[in-house]
Amino acid sequence: MRAGVVRPRTVTFETVPAHVAACCVRMGQALSVSRGTVLTRQGDDAARCYYVRAGYARVLSTSPAGNQVLVGYMGPRDIVGQAAAMEAGRTYVATAIATGTMDLIGWDRDAALLLSERFPEVHARLDALLARNVRLLMKRLHTVSGGTLPRRLADALLELAARHGTPDVTGIAIAPRVTREDLAGLTGSTMYTVSRVLAAWQHQGVLTTHRGRLRVTNPARLRLLARRDD
Repeated sequence: MRAGVVRPRTVTFETVPAHVAACCVRMGQALSVSRGTVLTRQGDDAARCYYVRAGYARVLSTSPAGNQVLVGYMGPRDIVGQAAAMEAGRTYVATAIATGTMDLIGWDRDAALLLSERFPEVHARLDALLARNVRLLMKRLHTVSGGTLPRRLADALLELAARHGTPDVTGIAIAPRVTREDLAGLTGSTMYTVSRVLAAWQHQGVLTTHRGRLRVTNPARLRLLARRDD
């Protein structure tokens, strides 16, 4: 990859046998939702799950005290509401809200559980997605709690670039719209402080940002910033 950000190993459903994929599609419902649509709500019964064909959703977690934290984004090839496809998953563990138009395939709980039971390939990928999501959650906890803000912010941007970025000759464009408020939530900081750091990095040629559109223009420099403690 010319832009220099190492992508995490991707867990997708494109590699399942064609007949399995076809059966999954037949048992699901293709749908399109608009910005602001709540796909899952934390604590609600896990009644439906979705495979993302296009678009992005913000994933939020609410603490017992009522504080809402941005966990990250779900995008193409992700499963939203995975609890509905797992026997032990009775309720949604987070809230997912569409950031724009999303194209999805949805399954109700009975269909999702049947597919997982019938096809070992589907079950294995659900397990792999669950393991990946746990790793991402643990990484988020470390990102929020460790190091200086510039280090936490650089780490969050590298994660977004790796999971949701498209490299080209000028850098890596991060696909979902990510506001300064979002970045503050991802790093446990304030919007003012995040804005100040982003302005400095734009001046240094590390990235560009315009109306929620982020582009990493110097990945190597950003990786260095993610390792600095000062």
